Amino acid sequence: MKVNHYLIAILALSIFSCQKEPMQMDESAASRGSKDQSANNVTDPNSAVSSYFTNQMVIQYETDLTETEKQALRDEYEVIDHKNCTCADPNLELWIFSTLGGVNEASLEEKVLTAKEESDLEGADFNGYIYHDNSADDVSTFQTGINLSKVVPANTNVTIAVLDSGVDYNHFGFDQPFLYNSSLGGNSGGANGMQDYFGWDFVNNDNDPFDDNGHGTIVNSLIYDALNQSNVSFQILEIKSFNEEGKGQYFDVLCGFVYALKNPDVDIINMSFGWNGAGIGFELFDKYIIESQDQVLLTTSAGNSGNNTDNLPHYPSGHESPNILSVAALAGNMESIGLSAFSNYGAETVDIAAKGENIEFFVSPLESITVSGTSFSTAYVTALGAANYSPQINVSQHIEAVLENTIYNSNLNTIQHSSYINN
Repeated sequence: MKVNHYLIAILALSIFSCQKEPMQMDESAASRGSKDQSANNVTDPNSAVSSYFTNQMVIQYETDLTETEKQALRDEYEVIDHKNCTCADPNLELWIFSTLGGVNEASLEEKVLTAKEESDLEGADFNGYIYHDNSADDVSTFQTGINLSKVVPANTNVTIAVLDSGVDYNHFGFDQPFLYNSSLGGNSGGANGMQDYFGWDFVNNDNDPFDDNGHGTIVNSLIYDALNQSNVSFQILEIKSFNEEGKGQYFDVLCGFVYALKNPDVDIINMSFGWNGAGIGFELFDKYIIESQDQVLLTTSAGNSGNNTDNLPHYPSGHESPNILSVAALAGNMESIGLSAFSNYGAETVDIAAKGENIEFFVSPLESITVSGTSFSTAYVTALGAANYSPQINVSQHIEAVLENTIYNSNLNTIQHSSYINN
C-alpha cells in the first residue's frame, strides 16, 4: 500500500531506473523546484543537470559477458554495490563506489573516462539529476492499492507509454479502463517475483506505478480525455521513473525508457522532461534513441526556460533522431497565436506547439487547478499522434500524419514547422 502525497506541485521532475533514487523532470514554468543536493553531489552551474553523485556510474556491459566476467569488472573498478536493470536490460547497471577511499569528483570523472574505453563495456555515464517542464498546486493525501479494474481486457489499436511519475488510477476522471494489459503483451514477466500488470515503478522497483507527485496523472488525464472525445481506442503503459518530489535518477529514467522500447506493442512514448545540453552528457540514452528511430514515435517537451534551443540545446527534445517531435507551449490567448514567454523555441530544434498555459485540471468533481508547461503541451501532441496512428504506417509516415493535422501561423516562425495543434 503506497501513500500518495499528491504533490501536484509540478516541480522539476527527475529521471531513470529499475532500482531506486531520483532524477528530475523539466522545470516548472511557474516556479522552479529546489534542486536536491547531498554530500555526494556536485553541481555544474552551466548545466540543467543540476548535480550528479560522485560515487555512482551507469554502465552497459557488452551483450556476451558472463556473470563471472561482469563481477571481474566490478572488482577491477572497486564497485562496492550495484543495481541491475533486469526488468528492461540486464546489461545496464548502476555502480556504486565507496566514499571512504577518497572517491571524489575528479576520481569519478577518471573512472567514467576509463570505462568509456573499456572493451567489455558498451558505454558509461554519470548518474545525475534532471528536471521537468511544468507547474501545479498541492492537492490531497490518500492511499492506494493496485486497481486492476482500470486495465483494458484487450490491447487494441494504439499503445502509449508515459514515462513520468506514474498515474493515480483511482482518480475520478478515469471512469473506464485505459491501462495497458501487460498479461497480454510484451512485459508480462515482471521482476523481483512480482507480476507486471500495466507498467512498472522504477523508483521503488515494484509493479505499482502509482503517482505520488501528480505530474504523471495530469499528463495521463490530458491524453485520456482527448482520445475519449475523439473515440479512439487506446491503452497506456505506465512507467514511473520520478518520485514524490518530482525527481528521478538518470539510471531510473534510462531503465524506464528501455523498458518501453523493449515492448513491441508500444507505438508512442511521451517524455515530458528534459535537460540542457551543456555539462553532463547521457550517451547511453542517446544510443537508445538512435536505436528507436524506426520503431516508435517519441513526443518530447521543448523545455520551459525561454531559450533558443538551436543555440542552447535541450534534450531529448533537441536530439536529431527523425522519430522525435519536440513540442513548444502556446500562450494562453488563442485569439492572438504565439508561444508562451517561458517556452523554449528553435527553428531547427522545436517542431510544433500546443496549448501550454493555464490548463484546467479537476482534482475532484468540484475542485480544479490550472497548470502550465511544455510537459502538458506534449501530452496533447501525444493524443494527436495516437489519433493518427495506423499499424500500416511507419514512424516517418506517422510524424507526417501528425504534421498534416497542425495549423500554420506566421507568428510561430521561431519553431521549425511554424504550426500548432488546435486542441
